[in-house]
Amino acid sequence: MIFQKLVASPPDSLIRIADLSFKSEVQKLAFTKFALGKDSADPINLLLTPYDKESELSSAIVHQRVNDCLNYLQKEVENKPEVKKVKFIYDYVHKTFFKVYKLKNSFSDIFEKGEYNCVSATALYAIIFSKLGIPYQIKELPEHVYLIAYPYSTKILIETTNPEKGYYRVNDDIQKKYVKHLFDSKTISKQEYESSDINTLFNKYYFSSENISLIQLIGLQYSNYGLYDFEDKNYEVAISELKKAYFLYPSEGNKYTLKLFLSYQIANNSYNDQKQIDNLAILCRYNNLKDSEISNESIKGEFSRIIQTQLIDNSDFQKFEKSHATISGALTDSALVNDIDFSYHLELARLGYVNSKDSEFETNHLQAAFLINPHNANLQAIILGYFERRVQKHSEVKSILSLTEEYSRKFDFLNDNDEFNSIKANCLLELSYQSFSLNDITKGEAFLKDFENFCELKKELKPNPAFVERAFSVAASAYYKKGNYSKSKQFLKTGLKYAPDSFGLKQRLSQF
Repeated sequence: MIFQKLVASPPDSLIRIADLSFKSEVQKLAFTKFALGKDSADPINLLLTPYDKESELSSAIVHQRVNDCLNYLQKEVENKPEVKKVKFIYDYVHKTFFKVYKLKNSFSDIFEKGEYNCVSATALYAIIFSKLGIPYQIKELPEHVYLIAYPYSTKILIETTNPEKGYYRVNDDIQKKYVKHLFDSKTISKQEYESSDINTLFNKYYFSSENISLIQLIGLQYSNYGLYDFEDKNYEVAISELKKAYFLYPSEGNKYTLKLFLSYQIANNSYNDQKQIDNLAILCRYNNLKDSEISNESIKGEFSRIIQTQLIDNSDFQKFEKSHATISGALTDSALVNDIDFSYHLELARLGYVNSKDSEFETNHLQAAFLINPHNANLQAIILGYFERRVQKHSEVKSILSLTEEYSRKFDFLNDNDEFNSIKANCLLELSYQSFSLNDITKGEAFLKDFENFCELKKELKPNPAFVERAFSVAASAYYKKGNYSKSKQFLKTGLKYAPDSFGLKQRLSQF
């Protein structure tokens, strides 16, 4: 059998009841009661689901058979000394329930076929001892489990199978990876790693000689189920069983094995299947616990795979949004969450730009990405490109000027962009030209003043000469018609300051 190091604490946040999937209502109810409190858990119902089929033996039948056994034993062992009492119970239970030892075994196989192994048999003895009020301890060895009845007095060993053969062995590959994990995480020194063989180190650190509870023993049954299924290449089922194993028995061994299974399954599948997103979300919790093997870079790499599979390859925006919410919500490292969120918004903004999404969609994602990383060059290029596209769709100069003001508020890097500032300057010049053309000299002058102030603020700005010529020529003409030749001449000179090569401005000035 495969057993893990004892951890005395209750199930932590790594696996939650919502992460579990169940084969029957009996199993679901049993785990739900356990989640509410160990005292309300029914060990038989937790144990009852077989590993190799969907259906299970009737819970009522199993309870009845156990109760019939208990009723008989209570009468027969009353007033017997400890040794004789335990011997009688051992013999009767063995004769009543056990027919043949089988390595891959379910607790329900005891009642259906009389097949047992050290985990299922030990669980049955523990249930019966508990009901009869006999104190016991469950002991685990690297490849075996057994009981001691009356551990504080006569210490009677209950050996349910041959300890040399009554186990399910971890394969060599998992042992090597676990020992390498110990070395990489500095749990063992380089000297110990190099001087001891893999099997010795695995047994030393993966197992514990401490007592385990009946609930933890049930967790061992599910970890065995996971290993059976993994070897049979039923990888998703193996993960499902390991989740239940860790939920009941949050040991370091179960923790590591579950991580190994999750990583293997993710590496060998695409993210078209929602199950792989859920698997990655659990690996995110390992990252939350500062597991060095599930680094920030590895999570970001997996999210890039999600982008490629769901968004780029399949254009499934809805699935991608759901996946992002799942992964981002599973993480607690704020820097990593920001990186994931930035990639999410940037990629949606990029595809929105390519696919000409509506302005609300595009602006929301651009703004969200900009709030996270305003200095990203790719993002800035998309923002500027999208702004220019929106400018092209507007024919009204006032609308374009309003757009420049909106974008300069939302994306302040644009205030230092010559191309953006040139558009704003051209808008001011064009509005001045329109105002003078409509004989609204006050507004015309005001727009020209705004233009000059803007140029003073942006020293590197090079306004479009054609817009400069149009605006300052019409301003000069307006004052020329009013007989104010001095001011007319001054407008032409000022225009030449911003467009020194303008033929039209030079020609008009020469006429004076």
